[in-house]
Amino acid sequence: MSDYNKEIAEGFELLTQGEFEKSLEKFITAIEIDSTRPDAFSLASEAFAQIGDIENAKSHAEQAYKMDSGKPEYVLQYASMLYATGDSEESLKLANEAQKKGEMPEIHLLKSNIYMDMEEAQKALKEAKIAFEMDKNPIYRTNYAIVLKESGKIKESTEILTKMIQEKPDDLDALYLLFQNELAEEHLDEAMNYITKCISLNDSEPLFYSELASMMEDFEDNEKAEKYYKKALEVSDNDPEMAMQLAEFYQSMDKFQEGIDVLEGAHSDEDPEYFLMMGKLLLGKKEYNKALSHLDIVIEMADDPEAKIVKGTCLMEINRLNDAQSILKEALKQDFQTEYVESLLNQIWWKENSKKFKL
Repeated sequence: MSDYNKEIAEGFELLTQGEFEKSLEKFITAIEIDSTRPDAFSLASEAFAQIGDIENAKSHAEQAYKMDSGKPEYVLQYASMLYATGDSEESLKLANEAQKKGEMPEIHLLKSNIYMDMEEAQKALKEAKIAFEMDKNPIYRTNYAIVLKESGKIKESTEILTKMIQEKPDDLDALYLLFQNELAEEHLDEAMNYITKCISLNDSEPLFYSELASMMEDFEDNEKAEKYYKKALEVSDNDPEMAMQLAEFYQSMDKFQEGIDVLEGAHSDEDPEYFLMMGKLLLGKKEYNKALSHLDIVIEMADDPEAKIVKGTCLMEINRLNDAQSILKEALKQDFQTEYVESLLNQIWWKENSKKFKL
């Protein structure tokens, strides 16, 4: 066996074992030995994708495609990387090119995802159905069920998913999708049953607790809602997104300090959503200057119209009406919550003119 083939074989074995970084080292070594063969670039692309380095995954997939554009697998891989980096139109062109070179269910799966992103539901449904009919692998069945739901065919989606859990009762993906379907249909008992099954099968998934907490909130059982939001945060190891959900819950309950405490334990200095929520909570606590400093950071980072509205509200509370009017007019230009912003501007006008009219 040549050195090149040895590196490829060892790298492929490591890749199948989930040793992605070690497999990548093997594929890079193979490329250094012979940089004219597309298979090493293709495998390196797969390894890069597995470790989350999408740009390198894309560049290596592109190289494999350029070396052998006649092989549908290379065309599809490059198309998938283009899709992953947000170039849906070019990805679709290449997916169609791959389809001309050879039919594979993976091509139709990719096209289905692209069409869903383009909000072309019927085309997405057609492609998902083709993939499903070509291969009954769970990934294609699940995708077809998702697209059916998104196309408004929830009953048909539920039928497919129900068959899946009849065959495999511990299929978490199918159970979670059934939960979503039943929730969309407002079959709350069935939805509750499915989400609790999900938790029983995987009690370390924060999303499941978050969904259950949201249901409890809808039922106005705030004690249980708080319990499950806290559990979601706990099992997520203080994930900022889960912290944000709990903070939003506390805001809705006027428990502003509790919300602040949660965010301070899991915040990100680079996330404008953190500063926006902190601004809202500090406004609720009537700590106006602190709220304004957080909201100014959001506006500087993201020019966020919601932050401008909250800032305007804060300025109104401390009677800085001219400043409030100015920032709210900026928000109005961004066409966000227009009616609400106009109502705030009307309040400012009445405050400024009430004395003139002796109101």
